[in-house]
Amino acid sequence: MKKKGRYSKAMLWSVVAVGLLVAGGAGIYMYFNHIKPQEDLKAQLEKDPPTGVTDDLAAMIADTHEQYNNLTGYGNIDGLDQDKAITLSKRVFKESGEALKKGIVDKQLEGDMKTIHQLAKETSTNPDKEQVRLLHRYFHDLDIAVNRYKETDTVFGVTETIGKPE
Repeated sequence: MKKKGRYSKAMLWSVVAVGLLVAGGAGIYMYFNHIKPQEDLKAQLEKDPPTGVTDDLAAMIADTHEQYNNLTGYGNIDGLDQDKAITLSKRVFKESGEALKKGIVDKQLEGDMKTIHQLAKETSTNPDKEQVRLLHRYFHDLDIAVNRYKETDTVFGVTETIGKPE
């Protein structure tokens, strides 16, 4: 009977030790493969920020990012309010279309706005949760690029303007 108790304790400690090693290794892996590339993207933005961004476009990006934070952030995406998502998508479709008509000097930002315009069109009738999440991520990354949004260190890497973490 005592042998079984010792074996159980040894097995338990072995499982705990392996778990700690895996968690530590995962933490180190995430640091070097998630945080470091994001720091590199932000450093690149400092060297080569988007050019020719109008005050109206910068304000639209900041305001829309805040709207998407309220709509999808903090777990709200799980219970997405379809009516609010449709209303916001219609507004984004209209405003992104206006910005594109006026012209956007920075070609990467223009490409991002074209993608946003298309996503907003699609989600203005059928607000698919993943597409709404993607729109939020576009505005999040663009707010970092254009307005130097600093309330988080996360860069999703979905835009042409910032690029993707390596």
